[in-house]
Amino acid sequence: MPRALIPLHQALMMNNKETTEVSEKSHHLKVFLPKKLVECLPKCPALPKERLRWNTNEEIASYLITFEKHEEWLSCSPKTRPQNGSIILYNRKKVKYRKDGYCWKKRKDGKTTREDHMKLKVQGMECLYGCYVHSSIVPTFHRRCYWLLQNPDIVLVHYLNVPALEDCAKLCGPILCSISSDRKEWLKWSKEELFTG
Repeated sequence: MPRALIPLHQALMMNNKETTEVSEKSHHLKVFLPKKLVECLPKCPALPKERLRWNTNEEIASYLITFEKHEEWLSCSPKTRPQNGSIILYNRKKVKYRKDGYCWKKRKDGKTTREDHMKLKVQGMECLYGCYVHSSIVPTFHRRCYWLLQNPDIVLVHYLNVPALEDCAKLCGPILCSISSDRKEWLKWSKEELFTG
């Protein structure tokens, strides 16, 4: 069978005969990761509610693997305009997490959100998928979503305002917009409502 047609978890098993089964529940697919990858990931006793820096690939993978022992980490409903630094775990089959109340840059068609996609490595092995979007109002505000290639149903979402170095002294949160993306609506908001801490 050509390598391109082999399911990812089988390809990983072929690359590293010692694999560890990370998840085996009736509502999840089995997730297989190379044993050396699971062993090198940091232990994750808690999912931080916020982080004012981007997570490392190792931290992201650790959260996505460890959540199986902490189903309370999963949010059952979408958050509206999460604060700067917020980290949230969702089951993408159950929650429409992209409807978060922010205005994100659109593609040239003006209808769909412009997303940047990439595969990420941990210990030299591709095991994560990242999806990045940028605010259409504040260029330094971003939403990043991550999931394991072997278990795309569980997604880690992180919101972060990353100001330019010259703006660090006057660190502020992102400007918001309404869920309807109606600019007339968000122009009515007070200054306090437009910024989050």
